[in-house]
Amino acid sequence: MNSYLNWKIKIIHSVSKLLRQGLNPKKLSIVIALGITISVFPILGITTLLCTAISITFNLNLPAIQLANYAAFPLQMILFFPFLKIGEKVANVSLDPLSKVHLIATFDEGLVYAFLKLFDYLMIACLGWALVIIPMFLILYLLLCSILNKYETFMVDLDINR
Repeated sequence: MNSYLNWKIKIIHSVSKLLRQGLNPKKLSIVIALGITISVFPILGITTLLCTAISITFNLNLPAIQLANYAAFPLQMILFFPFLKIGEKVANVSLDPLSKVHLIATFDEGLVYAFLKLFDYLMIACLGWALVIIPMFLILYLLLCSILNKYETFMVDLDINR
């Protein structure tokens, strides 16, 4: 049991060091909030490329943004329908009802087939996402900033910050 606990502490310590390389709580909050915000982009398979491009362009921590992206991946499917509703309202468009079962069945046929079949839905959902990302990012950033600032001294005491 003791060796398991030591192994677990070593992993947490190593991952924390990797994620915090050169990052203060403010910058880490930006990276995590960006990773989560981008991870809910309605088109499957794009978020990893978007996070990588943003990380390279703005010199952000790639492992941290990708970890946030992958951790929030389930939200991508959950938020597709709310983004679609927002996009429909803003664009004043009424698309045929799309059930979750129909969506899953379409993706079972293949990603290219699903993209072609659902193109209108995806574009309207992207519009909804585009309208939500700034408030979503700001809320996540402020929340994460306050949490990480609160626990920064705790992380320094554990020598995780270095």
